[in-house]
Amino acid sequence: MNGQVLLDACVPRWLRKHLSNAEVETAHFAGLDHLSDSASLDAMEGRFDVLVTLDRNLTYQQKIEARSISVTVLRMADQTPEAFGALTPALNNAIAEAKVGKVKLLGP
Repeated sequence: MNGQVLLDACVPRWLRKHLSNAEVETAHFAGLDHLSDSASLDAMEGRFDVLVTLDRNLTYQQKIEARSISVTVLRMADQTPEAFGALTPALNNAIAEAKVGKVKLLGP
């Protein structure tokens, strides 16, 4: 799936420049950064295909399998540019291979 990607508010905006083969928008730019997780996921339906987040609890609190989106959770020990850079190739692959209603965990 090489569609519309939304970077959650907890993901640095600059990461969008390092994601290839996808149209990437930030939650702030999309006006979704002030919404609850549930409301944000509802607003994503039909607009975005993949959510990239650092929120590990999202997949336990929300039923992603019932949604028409995919979620990729970045699991990171620290949030340095180097740590994000190390995950970027895997993130690009995860976006390209995203499946509706599925969650992909990246990182340690």
